[in-house]
Amino acid sequence: MPARHFDGPRLRSARLEAGYRKQADLAEVLGVSRSAIATWESGRGPDSERLPAIAKALGRDINLLFPRHGAPDLADLRCDAGYAQYEIEKLVGGKDAVGEAERGIRRLAPDLAVALAASYGVSGDALRAAEDRSFGGGEAPIPTTLAEKIAYLLAHTYPDRQPPSDAEMARGVNEAAGAEVISAEGMEGLRTGRLTETSPVIRQGLSQVFGVSEFFFQPNDLMVRQLVEGLRTLKLARAGRIGHIAARGLGDEGLSADVLAVVNDFVDNFHEEWEPGGGASADR
Repeated sequence: MPARHFDGPRLRSARLEAGYRKQADLAEVLGVSRSAIATWESGRGPDSERLPAIAKALGRDINLLFPRHGAPDLADLRCDAGYAQYEIEKLVGGKDAVGEAERGIRRLAPDLAVALAASYGVSGDALRAAEDRSFGGGEAPIPTTLAEKIAYLLAHTYPDRQPPSDAEMARGVNEAAGAEVISAEGMEGLRTGRLTETSPVIRQGLSQVFGVSEFFFQPNDLMVRQLVEGLRTLKLARAGRIGHIAARGLGDEGLSADVLAVVNDFVDNFHEEWEPGGGASADR
């Protein structure tokens, strides 16, 4: 899944709102061709390190224009700072070392980690956490706030397609409620944590949008932990790294017998219907 969600029509709207009536006008500011802008607006996004410059040119917050669903790894931090890999390696004098760390081959030396944190504008702890994710570690913590729960579901329930925008989520909630109960701006507030409380009808609508129990959006840690563990298990199943499981990973608060049965049934059916390479089996 991309580190940031790129939406071509959203980019076009932002361009027009910023006063760039022609694609060529924005292209000139960014130092690219008009056809590049046309390609981006059709849905094929640019390299990630271009996103900060695009957001700046349009006068928009990068986290709103190109929202991130999930925590960044080292490559994400570099792209957020607007550097290509060769540029940052030249700047900090870490030839090959940055790329090797981003690919999970070799850890950063302490002095290089300090230099990168300064260049990226993040703390040393944030840089090391991103490094852990580049090496396959740093599993996201169990979400507790409403914003964290929305972000978690956006990151983990849309592995093969683009996650919904704030406007699309708001529309889904309103359709579930049968009334206009939230706007796209209100949904953006819930997603980013600017708004921390909402009504039961909106929580119920969110549960239908994401296809989860409405208890996920209530302050019930056990329900959240079980759903998170179930999603992690399904992720392993999709990757072909699991065949059958027992309750695990959360001690006494692991998957319940009912949840475990559903997950194992999914895993069994998954392996019966699909070949390891991801294609359907011959008898399908």
